[in-house]
Amino acid sequence: MTGRRTSACALALVLVAGAGGLPSAPATATAPQVTVAPAAGSVGASVTVTLTGWPTGIVQLEICGNQARRGALDCATGAARQLYVADPQPLAARLAVAAPPVACPCVVRARTLTPEAVDEAVDEAATVAVTGTAPIDLTDLTAPVAPTGPGRAGLRLAGLSVVPAARDWATLLALRGEIVIDIDLRNDGTVEAGEAQLSLLTGRPGRPTSVVEATDVAPLPAGQGTTVRIVVPVDGPLYGRYAVQGRLTTMDTVGDTDAVVFEVQTERYPWGWAALAGMLILGLLVRQAVCWRRDRRPAS
Repeated sequence: MTGRRTSACALALVLVAGAGGLPSAPATATAPQVTVAPAAGSVGASVTVTLTGWPTGIVQLEICGNQARRGALDCATGAARQLYVADPQPLAARLAVAAPPVACPCVVRARTLTPEAVDEAVDEAATVAVTGTAPIDLTDLTAPVAPTGPGRAGLRLAGLSVVPAARDWATLLALRGEIVIDIDLRNDGTVEAGEAQLSLLTGRPGRPTSVVEATDVAPLPAGQGTTVRIVVPVDGPLYGRYAVQGRLTTMDTVGDTDAVVFEVQTERYPWGWAALAGMLILGLLVRQAVCWRRDRRPAS
């Protein structure tokens, strides 16, 4: 009887300990960074561009004038280089310095290509539209100055993370189906980014099909950032892996390639049911032990 009781207690402790953990969430995404060395050079030379913390996918590197304020209009896209980022670890690549179409201040611009722009063999669910720049001084550039005109907003995704699930039984028992996401946005443009609309899809990785009600994002002044917290409802109890795809568009967006596109994945498991099952088994074992002892008690 002692061995049986010990086994029951050990089983209950293991199950309850497992239930005490939170549903797991992915590691938070770090803001992608771009560095260039040397930070000065001449047309025809080459520099080393290092990408850190970039999402998986194809990244395009290019030399731009006018601080890339107008996007591709300021960049030497014909001499751009593309490479594949497999993980967030630092990745260094050589880039030939080409003459941008407009004068400096110049930058090396890195941007992930949207799913529509890459080969179909690349996992579309892993592609996140992100843009970053690093300054570079070109000493012999004779390109014309960029034409002046109305400023343009430069809304970009600066960070993305899944908020850890709440420490309550509703979450542990999968009674509340929702995923909370923090979206860090920054406006690198010269004018205010107007009101934006965030469209979301949720579902299993690779095939999110459930449409989430669109969310409005307030205007963002030039040079400033903000964090938008989105609560994404999920149909049914949360169990296993889930993906949330988003597209943020503003009145300044010119075509889909300028929209802020992202995807985040997480996994949730309702460990609370294991805890309840463990407590039920423990209760049945205790009841059986009491009955067994009572049956063995000598009659008076």
